[in-house]
Amino acid sequence: MIRHADLKDFDRIMDMMINFANHAPVEALHNPEYEYRRIQHFLAQVLNNGCIIVATDADDVPQGMIIGIIFEDMWLPHIKTLKEVAWWVEEEYRNTSMGYKLLLEYVKFGKQLKQNGSVDNFTLTNMSISPDFDLEKRGWRAIETNYVYEG
Repeated sequence: MIRHADLKDFDRIMDMMINFANHAPVEALHNPEYEYRRIQHFLAQVLNNGCIIVATDADDVPQGMIIGIIFEDMWLPHIKTLKEVAWWVEEEYRNTSMGYKLLLEYVKFGKQLKQNGSVDNFTLTNMSISPDFDLEKRGWRAIETNYVYEG
């Protein structure tokens, strides 16, 4: 099932964020150590200024998530964008429709925010190690690429 997260999901979301960080292609993110209360506070802020969408298993335990936060443009603060900052599906659920269903709910949420004037755009980030699927076919347009300097 796909649903918006609530406070009871925070511990499981934090577990998935650790898995997400350990899977990242940037080694500095691996084995994260964080302040529990600070992350709990951060997730509560996201619920008020963005979205945390979870995909659950048959026992209603989150096994995937998309987190999006509304940001003001630093130069043009009246321009607001919902930016996806984490999209994760646990490995045992990767060959299911879970990731795609999360994406569909994120798009639905982003469209609602655009329609009511809360944001001007919404974005999605794909890591270099993400599965290859054609986002352009699904209505997305590439606008930038990020690089990490490794000398």
